[in-house]
Amino acid sequence: MNLAQLHQFRKVAAEGNWKAIEDLFNQSVQLKQMHIRVDLSQHKRPRVYVDEVMDIHMGGIGTDAVNGAVIALLADLAIGLLGIYHYADGLTATSSLTINYVKPLAATRVIVEAEETEVIGKRIFGIAKIMNEKNDVCSYANGSLAKGIIL
Repeated sequence: MNLAQLHQFRKVAAEGNWKAIEDLFNQSVQLKQMHIRVDLSQHKRPRVYVDEVMDIHMGGIGTDAVNGAVIALLADLAIGLLGIYHYADGLTATSSLTINYVKPLAATRVIVEAEETEVIGKRIFGIAKIMNEKNDVCSYANGSLAKGIIL
């Protein structure tokens, strides 16, 4: 994404056109390659999905569990989506991310729910729950975003 596209994206977000933002994400090369989609129908509680866990998502120590790096990607994306609501103030970027792996994510489908917990000054704080298709929390992440970035 170039700078002009980024500013266009910010404008759409600042206008609150959540469906258009969702479509921009879901049409991106990155998410398509990883078979990931976002759902912004509840824009203050974004969701990220892997509708079908595939070989590209698996790894680790010879198990059928989702690879920890993929879990980190999903957590970062979900917490990052919390920043879109604040795009009127400028862009956002992840400033910290802590992931807690509770149990192996052996799943056929992955659901990630993010929620903003607090905004302090130019920082947005949030949590993401990474769950299997039974809604069992297998990992969770705490993170913060810097907001108000103007390029």
